Amino acid sequence: MHLFQLLLFLIIIVTECYIKVNSTTQTTILFIPLDERFTTRSIVLNLARLIQDDFTLLTPPIELISHWKQPANTTILFQWLHDQISTSCSISTSCSLLLSTEQLLYGGLINSRLSNTSFDELNSRLKNLVGLKREFGSKLQIYLSSVIMRIPAYNGDFEEPDYWATYGRLIYLWSFYTDRYAVLHNPADEEQVHILEKQIPSNILQEFIWRRARNYNLTYTLLHDYTRLYFERIWLTLDDNAEYGLNKAEERKLIQLIHDPSINISSKVNIYPGADEVSLAILSQIVVNNKQQQQQQSSSIPTFTVRYRNVTTQNYIPNYEGAPLNESVLKQITAVGGQYIEYTNETSADILVLVNNWSTDTQHEATQLQTCENYSPLNITTNQSIIVYADVRYSNGGDICFSQWILNHTQIGTYAYAGWNTNGNTLGTCLSNGVLLKYYLNTKSTSTTIKENRRFTLYRFLEDIQYQAYLRQYLSSYLTDVSLDPSDKLNNDLNFYETFIQKGFISYAKKITNEFNVNNIYYPWNRTFEIGFQLIDN
Repeated sequence: MHLFQLLLFLIIIVTECYIKVNSTTQTTILFIPLDERFTTRSIVLNLARLIQDDFTLLTPPIELISHWKQPANTTILFQWLHDQISTSCSISTSCSLLLSTEQLLYGGLINSRLSNTSFDELNSRLKNLVGLKREFGSKLQIYLSSVIMRIPAYNGDFEEPDYWATYGRLIYLWSFYTDRYAVLHNPADEEQVHILEKQIPSNILQEFIWRRARNYNLTYTLLHDYTRLYFERIWLTLDDNAEYGLNKAEERKLIQLIHDPSINISSKVNIYPGADEVSLAILSQIVVNNKQQQQQQSSSIPTFTVRYRNVTTQNYIPNYEGAPLNESVLKQITAVGGQYIEYTNETSADILVLVNNWSTDTQHEATQLQTCENYSPLNITTNQSIIVYADVRYSNGGDICFSQWILNHTQIGTYAYAGWNTNGNTLGTCLSNGVLLKYYLNTKSTSTTIKENRRFTLYRFLEDIQYQAYLRQYLSSYLTDVSLDPSDKLNNDLNFYETFIQKGFISYAKKITNEFNVNNIYYPWNRTFEIGFQLIDN
């Protein structure tokens, strides 16, 4: 890691590792993130600021977790967990573990796709996690996320094994046609499988199959052997998937297992498209469970209703996913601890989800030429429901015109917004935010909640709109036409690229609020795809 990045990470550690609250804290949450990126670690710490009156969230220093293709030392992570349970959790009325199995068992998300660690070793680590529950008992609630390993449709090894640079597209197609033939039994698909097998070296294909089988078997063991007795809930997410593929075949088999009455875990497992946002959903569920225990009634479960800007495309399949948009919305509502009810009016539920979906036959990329549309179907008159804006018109960034429409029609801090990367990423982020607002927007700490929600919403506008949908395009053009630096090697001139984005962030943020200052711009993996930064009080 470059010295500048290391110093930057150390700065972030000081301000982000611990969300400390006063002595009346009821619950400690120990958080092991999917990886070190801003979108998987810092985003959770930032949202947790909304609930700091009731929860202390602790996470390992960033140097203890994975860094790109450098895996974490899982033994050290287990020791950190044990130490925190023994100390911090001992002074709390309850303790929840919010854990990514990719980080804790494999050593990180990318390492789960690269490593040659044996199933026996991974299963031994899983048994260590079960051992924590056995040791500390009912005071410890364990919430787990696990990713059904993705199969990218392109050649590129930045997040994949080396062979993906040459054979990635062919492996994706082989997987797609293999599964489609298994489902539809079309001889033309079987013929495609045979053609593709001749183009992929057998040793590479076997390695791909072996690693998938290993990961699947670990997930199966987690569900079959341990979930009912030891874990509160499991989130299984499908990262970058399509309608067919080995990952979809694994999903179908796992769904069958989940609904097997002999193991009785169907009420404990969510399975749906997503990945990077899943820790936000788990945080939301922990808050819902905590509130239910306090109130001793099921009515504390947040209710959601949904309105789509374009009803004709609500059942279309978004980019990078294999299920219709409206189906994913319902699953994401369940994943954050909510309950869906049919839309009758603006106040028929605690939370009103306004979905800015696309009007075209397919979902476009935010990097393409954007146009303004009619957003009046999302106009509201109520102030009695929590408002959530799910901006899924584009993938990999938000709708610039829609964001301006929101800012012109509403007061920042009183609603939730997201519009990043995949449909699942967006939904999990804004729905989780909505749940926390449901519980904390109208309390004795309302002013603090609104301020922290303004901060979180500004994070979203800066990243989803100003960076992904706008500034990133200028940065990419500069890389292509002027500097000729590769888009995944920004460390060639890191200071310039960070300053370039910071200037664009500061000017944009000031148009919305002068309450926060943009600091510590960084690129977690030295490429344009991810950005990280902090919003500090002015």
